[in-house]
Amino acid sequence: DRAVPRPARALQTAHTAGAFLLGLTAIQHAAAALWPQAIAATVLTALLAEGRMREHELAAARRQLAKHQFAAAVTADDITPAGHAGALNDELVIAWQQLHDSCCLNAWLTNNAEHDPTHCTRTENR
Repeated sequence: DRAVPRPARALQTAHTAGAFLLGLTAIQHAAAALWPQAIAATVLTALLAEGRMREHELAAARRQLAKHQFAAAVTADDITPAGHAGALNDELVIAWQQLHDSCCLNAWLTNNAEHDPTHCTRTENR
């Protein structure tokens, strides 16, 4: 599945490879009549296979959660962080008005402490 993130895909691949190799080891131990080792390798193979299935389920759940969150964000009226669109919009309106009312950019940037003598429209106390 192309939607599975790389770390999850790598972990799934590692689980699959490990289960395959342990399965081969279990077969070799069983063929050599080394039953405790064969049983241990079989149990570990089953655990790795279970881990791979669980990782796949978790990746699917994360994918589904991301889809729901994206759908909720797209359908929401206010898509700004933490729902502060009104306050942010008000601050922008105030800032633009202050910039418009300033005599020069330096005055606006320094809260009327400094003025640009070449572009300032203010005539007193330059």
